[in-house]
This record gives sequence, structure tokens and C-alpha cells, in this order.
Amino acid sequence: MSARVGLMHTAYYLPEKVDDVRSWARRAGQSAACVAQLERVGVHYYHDAAGESVASMATKAIDALIRSSRLAPDTLDCMVYTHTLQGSVAPPPMSLPRILCDTFGFVHADAFSFAQQHCASALGALRVIRAMFVARPTLRRVLLVGADAMPVASERLMDGAGLMSDGACAALIERDAPVNRLLAVRTHASGLAWQGALGHEDSRLAAQYFLSARQLITTVARDAGLEPTTLQRILPHHLDLPAWHRVISSLGISRERLCTENFSRIAHVSVSDPIINLTDCTALLPGRPFLLFAHGVGGFSAAALLLR
Repeated sequence: MSARVGLMHTAYYLPEKVDDVRSWARRAGQSAACVAQLERVGVHYYHDAAGESVASMATKAIDALIRSSRLAPDTLDCMVYTHTLQGSVAPPPMSLPRILCDTFGFVHADAFSFAQQHCASALGALRVIRAMFVARPTLRRVLLVGADAMPVASERLMDGAGLMSDGACAALIERDAPVNRLLAVRTHASGLAWQGALGHEDSRLAAQYFLSARQLITTVARDAGLEPTTLQRILPHHLDLPAWHRVISSLGISRERLCTENFSRIAHVSVSDPIINLTDCTALLPGRPFLLFAHGVGGFSAAALLLR
């Protein structure tokens, strides 16, 4: 069985405070070599929540989506909240998904969270949401929300591949949506990449990430009966731009098809990168496929292929 669903509307929120990599490095005690590496992988600025709560950022992302989509709150059937950091939820016995539902009057919406896929959690949640549409024929609208804020400035560094930024995103997924229709979605997980607190970084991991990204893009494209070269755009997570250039080159895709505008100005907004890029990418052509991709620490990756 299948269900025709699509990301009908998307929105995001970034905190007003913008800082640059060099200033961050001075405060965090990082070396000039670290700064040079971050600039090499495409990072120059990031957004700092500066104490703003995750709940506040998620609220502002949802508010932006409601204003742009004119969503009637009582027509929402479900809300799924995703995050990477363990602190990006309300402490028990409170529930952040429930708080958001109460704030916006989503009186008919079931609500739950989906995590543990790290920065691939939002795209990974699309698998669950698609299954829900198949299992529940009366389901019409699901709101996917993601938010994270790094509480410790020195921890923003992403193993030299990028810098963690703060922000939130929202996507309204509808049955029979005429745009951004979900054709295929896949996830990948490898325990080989999860070291926890053990050992030093293994140089083989970079090669593993490259190979897993290439394989996942190829597989999800073929799930939809397509070749990767037919993709009009790839909307990636904002980590390691040179590695992304190698991935798409190996797939026979030109660099112009990779959405790179937000690497420098935003940095890596955990679960939100693909949705941010989808919101900002206004050059997508109707009737042609494109791909969202996210990678998280621990060997988690997810790819979603959509039809504009």
C-alpha cells in the first residue's frame, strides 16, 4: 500500500544573534588551524540562541508556518517533534509536543517526539509519518517540527566538519499535496561510526560517511525508479562542503545542483538543515525530482526524494 503525501508548506526560525567563526574560536580557545579548517568546509557565521529556549524557537517556526499556510489549527491531525540534543525537550512530567499543541490550539492532534537518529531525525521521521498515512486513511495533515539549541558554546564544533547553529523548522505534510510529493525515503545506520567516549577519531570514518551518503542517494533514487543524475537539486545538511562536492561528482551530478547558499551564512542547524534549504530554494522546477539529505553523528543518515 502507498499514500500520496507531500510537504505542502515549510518554514523555519533562526535566532537574531549572528556570530562569526573567528569570534567563536577566540572565546572557545580554538586554534587558528581550527578556524582555517572550518572556513575550508564552508562555515563563516552561525546563529546563537543566546539563552532563548527550544520551546520558544519551535513556537516561532510553527507560527511562521501557520502565517504562510493559513493552517486552521483544528484541522491538524498529528504533530511530530524531532531534535538532536537531549536537552531539547521539556523536563518530565512535561511534554514539549503537548505544550506546543496547547499553545496553538491543535485540539485534535496526536503528538509525540522522534529522536535518537541525531541530525537525521527529521528526515527519518518522514518514514514514520508516511506509514501513518498508509495505516490511517482518515489522516489528512501532520506537522513535523524540529528544534535544537546548543547550551555550551565550546561544544558547537562538529569534528572539524562544521559548526552547530541554533534554530527550528516546521513542515506541514498533507495527503494529496500537489507539490513536494514524497516519492521515496530511506535511512541508514552503522554502529561502526559510534565511538562514544572511546578512542580517537578514526580517519576511516570520513570515507565511510562518503560511501554511505553516495549509496543512500543512489538507493533512494532507484526506489523511485530514477537515476541520481535526474535530480534537479540536492538539498543537504550543512557539514563538510568539500565532501559534498566529492559525493555529487562521484554520482555524475554537477556542482550547480547542490544547494550551498546556507553553508556559510547559517552553519549546521541540526535537524533543520534540509527544511531550511527547501524553504529557501525558490528555483525548484515543477514536475522534477529533488533530494533532501541529512547526516548525524553515530553513523545515522537519511534521504528523502520528492517531486516538485
